[in-house]
Amino acid sequence: MNLMNTPTRRRVAVASLALALVGHAGTVAADHGGEYDEHTIDEILVQGVPLDRTIRELAQPTTVLGGDELLKRQAASIGETLANELGVSSTYFGPVASRPVIRGQYGERIRVLSNGLDAMDASALSEDHATGVDNILAERVEIIRGPATLLYGGGAAGGLVNVVDNRILETGLDEPFGGRIVLGTDSAIGKQVGAGELAFGSSAVGFHLDYFRRETDNIEIPGYAESAILRAMEEEEGEEEGEAYGVVENTWSETQGGAAAVTLTGTNGFLGLSVSNYDSLYGIPGHHHHDDEEVVEEEEELVSIDLDQRRVELDGAYEFAEIGKLKMKVARNDYEHVELEGDEIGTRFNTEGTDFRAEFQHRSLGALEGAFGLQYKEIDFDAVGDEAFVPPSDTEQTSLFIFEEWRPGENWILQGSARLEAQTIEAPDLPQYDDNAFGASIGLIRDFSNDSSLALNYALTERHPNSTELYADGAHVALQRIELGSVTQGNGILDKETSSNIDLTYRGHNTKFEWAVTAFLNDIDDYILLAPTPLVEDEFQVFEYRQTDARLHGFEAEARIELFELPAGHMHTRLFADYVEGKDNNSGAYLPRLTPLRYGIELHFAANQLEASANVTHSAEQDKTAPNELPTESYTLVSAELSYAFEQPDIFVFLHGTNLTDEDARRHTSPVKDFVPLPGRSLQLGLRYDF
Repeated sequence: MNLMNTPTRRRVAVASLALALVGHAGTVAADHGGEYDEHTIDEILVQGVPLDRTIRELAQPTTVLGGDELLKRQAASIGETLANELGVSSTYFGPVASRPVIRGQYGERIRVLSNGLDAMDASALSEDHATGVDNILAERVEIIRGPATLLYGGGAAGGLVNVVDNRILETGLDEPFGGRIVLGTDSAIGKQVGAGELAFGSSAVGFHLDYFRRETDNIEIPGYAESAILRAMEEEEGEEEGEAYGVVENTWSETQGGAAAVTLTGTNGFLGLSVSNYDSLYGIPGHHHHDDEEVVEEEEELVSIDLDQRRVELDGAYEFAEIGKLKMKVARNDYEHVELEGDEIGTRFNTEGTDFRAEFQHRSLGALEGAFGLQYKEIDFDAVGDEAFVPPSDTEQTSLFIFEEWRPGENWILQGSARLEAQTIEAPDLPQYDDNAFGASIGLIRDFSNDSSLALNYALTERHPNSTELYADGAHVALQRIELGSVTQGNGILDKETSSNIDLTYRGHNTKFEWAVTAFLNDIDDYILLAPTPLVEDEFQVFEYRQTDARLHGFEAEARIELFELPAGHMHTRLFADYVEGKDNNSGAYLPRLTPLRYGIELHFAANQLEASANVTHSAEQDKTAPNELPTESYTLVSAELSYAFEQPDIFVFLHGTNLTDEDARRHTSPVKDFVPLPGRSLQLGLRYDF
């Protein structure tokens, strides 16, 4: 339901922004109290860059989520874990199949990494494919907004998410034995999760074991599965079929995974090996209609996905006393998922890939410090079955990159980076793609004496097309459409995207007030767009990959204001807002699936080991829609948390209530938002025990 009319929403958003003057430059949770510890932002080290730098020392907007705050946010997918972070939404195809959306961009433009190496799964190919990276036992999750292509490949034009675990240890163990147990439930999705990890050994040799298992039921929702807008359209067309109410069918899941690792640590470096597995069986919500009076006997079989992944990682570093440090890591990933129609195999997807990265961090040369390196990645993709809409392909990338930082004075930081990437894509009996892409960026940070700073980052990047954009040819049943690549249409090889990006961040703090504001502008030539056409084949609408010019702009804003302090605690309020808008420069039409304006307020109280908070977030109506795209109604989500950290034994417990008003909420960034709303009122209980 629309709680505010358009002028009122705009006034509230402007008021929030004026109070906040904020962009989410980054927060992190420490072991206990994390996000709310005063000025912890100064101490956050980001692993997604070659040098050990804090968020304040990076020109590119960055968020790090870890500790207790990550535990309270953890969902059944990385997309849902991060969906409420500023500038971030998700592709929500149910609780398991959900990837991050950053600044209105998704798919191949958002790279998901595991310990700095590519996930190498099939999740970017389609929104119904779950990512092979889980965050239940992660130490931290890093979100780098804007073009992250220069360090991690040309595909990450919108940003990247790096999930960092502690399976391979960079330093020796302080204690001979330790571990962690994590338990959790979620009433709206019927989630039950248990996880544990052990670390044992010495300062020279460390061993790691972990395992987790998570189950979810069909999603409970407050109303109809279909949106009011879609139901009204169907009523006008004379459809009188009953609709699912109170639950979204076929959104259950069973997921488990584990790993074993060993690390050798010496005075000058380390070498570690990790072997992990990830298995998930989950339902794909379909467009199934049921008659109110009787069940249709010959209903289409429900579709599920059986995902199986094996991954081996080798990570090491050696420090040369006189010249610098060499870091090398490599991952080998064997991913397969089978799409099941009932008990019958429909389509089988296989992805085998290797990602190798070597970088050398040189010693300071006066005021200059930096790193350079080489990355090689190859991915063999194959799909077999009736719904294999993308042909087999082999993709190979070889890249050279460099990152340098110069500090000409105490209050100035200048950062620059560049990347040259050669890519080839081969598909049987189809034209081969073979081209080079280049990117470069320069960033400037100016610290002021009043505990504030200004960061400016400019990047010019090129992005290669991928195999789907070139060779797609067939029905993408999960999304109810037919996709045609440029080669399939007879239009030949697509050009590279060329993107010009500007980020401007102003941040600061004092004893009572902390803020940051980021504004961004992206101009993209030859933007690759999956555009709908008027054509319909076999009851599916035809979509074609085309190129146009596009522009995206927006802001991310956050402020924290201390209200009062107590001898053992304090209370503060947090104001936040974000927005993105994108248009096709040639037609003037809006780009599809853009995140609407969001803003909200949070009240937080902490006293000793006790914390309590309440949050209200409003998502405005999204009526700036692409052609043939339905608008999304506004909604307001109310949540509350209560947590306590015991010292002896080291136990952290929390109770989290979400969507407490049982609102019908739908993410505009989800391709199935008119069939799959977000869960209704939910209570989540979690516990972590460190020993």
